[in-house]
Amino acid sequence: MKGTKSRQYGESDTNLSFETLAEVNREASSVLFIDNNGTILGTSEKIWDRYPYLSVIKLFEKLKKKKKIAEAEFEEKGRILKIRGKPLKNVFMIEIEDITSQTCIEDFKKKVISTISHELRTPLTIIKGYAELLSLETDSDILDKMSVQIERIINIVNSISLLMKGQEGELVDIDVKSVVEEMAHQFEDKIAFKGIDFHIDVEQGLKIKAEKILFQQMIINLLDNAIKFTEKGKVGITGYKTEENIVIEVYDTGRGIPEDLQPFIFEKFVKSEESPGLGIGLSLVRTIVKHHGWEIELNSAAGKGTTFFVKIPISS
Repeated sequence: MKGTKSRQYGESDTNLSFETLAEVNREASSVLFIDNNGTILGTSEKIWDRYPYLSVIKLFEKLKKKKKIAEAEFEEKGRILKIRGKPLKNVFMIEIEDITSQTCIEDFKKKVISTISHELRTPLTIIKGYAELLSLETDSDILDKMSVQIERIINIVNSISLLMKGQEGELVDIDVKSVVEEMAHQFEDKIAFKGIDFHIDVEQGLKIKAEKILFQQMIINLLDNAIKFTEKGKVGITGYKTEENIVIEVYDTGRGIPEDLQPFIFEKFVKSEESPGLGIGLSLVRTIVKHHGWEIELNSAAGKGTTFFVKIPISS
């Protein structure tokens, strides 16, 4: 838009007049400008009059509280709309996007994963029973370890199934450092085999509320990804508190994510050609992050490595 300049993501400035923005409102179908009272410029209509949904009211409240960006989704006349609001100099810009097709595809993917999870549960339970039966007849640490890991897989499958159905589990208090160390322990053999320099640097006393099995799975997926794509160099995980968030960083000096793939890397079944996986690990990470109301960002450069930042609001 002529006359509008971006300063940084989520924060813009404008020198356009209210009259011009009102004209844009009359002509454009995918963008609106509203004032500080929620009135659509050039009309007497409030944004929640045109889109009478609770999510839209919450979006406006977030913008009034100086959020750099706020989003809302709702269904209207059989279409699923997503609106994104952000502040300009003295108005708010609202972008409207029809995401019906993307949502249908996403629902289909969820059904596929949910079906796979359901089909895995029965054979895993049987295998666990056999392992426990064998452990009664044979005194073996290996069988005990197998039972623990099988139980863990069953819990993961159950959690993924709940997640895909949009159901919530129990939030519990979690000590970040102890969970990170516990999960990292599972990778010791793989790290030693590759000769990777591995570091954990998580502040003492970092506490969050989360579904524990999902938080554990998020750490595992991020670490597994970092180790998998690092042939030599460093992999690490840090945790610290800022004014607004508890931040968990998982970094590596591996091959990095190609720039053209980065915008889609959290989508299901998206992966680089070199990846041996199915492309659902990072998708599950994002699902877990969104499920808890957190945020995730990445910084990656080909040949230099990748860092994922999980931001957990202190108030959550």
